[in-house]
Amino acid sequence: MFGRKKPVTGGRSAAAADATASSAPPADGPAATEGPHDRSAIGDVRQYYTGLGYGHIDLGSLVIGVPKGRDLNVALDPNGQPEFHVVTQVSRVIPRAFAAPKSGGQWRAMVTDMREQLEKQGADVSVVDGPWGRELVAEMPGAVFRAVGVDGNRWTAEVRIMATPELAEQAAEEGREVFRHLMINRGDGPMPAREQLALTIPDEIQAALNQARTQLAAQQQAQAAQQQAQAFQQQMAAGGAGQQAGQPSGQQAGQPSGQAPAGGAPAPASTPTTPPRRDGSAMDRLRGSDDL
Repeated sequence: MFGRKKPVTGGRSAAAADATASSAPPADGPAATEGPHDRSAIGDVRQYYTGLGYGHIDLGSLVIGVPKGRDLNVALDPNGQPEFHVVTQVSRVIPRAFAAPKSGGQWRAMVTDMREQLEKQGADVSVVDGPWGRELVAEMPGAVFRAVGVDGNRWTAEVRIMATPELAEQAAEEGREVFRHLMINRGDGPMPAREQLALTIPDEIQAALNQARTQLAAQQQAQAAQQQAQAFQQQMAAGGAGQQAGQPSGQQAGQPSGQAPAGGAPAPASTPTTPPRRDGSAMDRLRGSDDL
């Protein structure tokens, strides 16, 4: 079912070379080959993306090319760490890079783990053959999630592609376009396998992220306070329901109806409330697990 994985940086078939020759920058070696690329193989990073007509952002361990007509957004993942999204009206593409062992085979293991986790969430999951080998596709009502990855030189590169079902195939092509022009800088130091490579965030983006974290913390505190208040109201309501049958809440035993209890005014009625509904699209639910 699965085809042979294409090389990450280096030789490729004549058909693949012909398909990408028109869009590749002038070759000065590996820069014109099929990526993702090891950054050390690219002589001039800026020239590489300029030749493609792309913008790009250099995050140290990961350089992301942004094709013309697409936006680059930054967001916080469920653990509060920054992640960068290449966005169109069709797709949301999230590139990531991980440390990997020299022996290779990490992407295959990652696909297996993702499949198990997504199936536990109720997704309809399949593994298909793509240009780099295995691609994982998970379908849920209203959303399709696709993961494309490949093992490189002690690193594994990945893009996660999110789209609606009717645009899933077009989104897959947009995601692969971003994927083939990623650059990875693994570094020489020892790292545990599957550890995500740390990003170097530009100062202006870091300031915006710090503000977002502050706002998120305030929202979480407000939500916690609201949940505590609701829990208290529900406890009060449950206590009233447990009083003597037919006796209004707040009325003492043997006390005539409508008369205040001794020593104070009538207690206000407590109405059970329903915890706030937490809406979210199927794509948000797919994205929400940091393990995916």
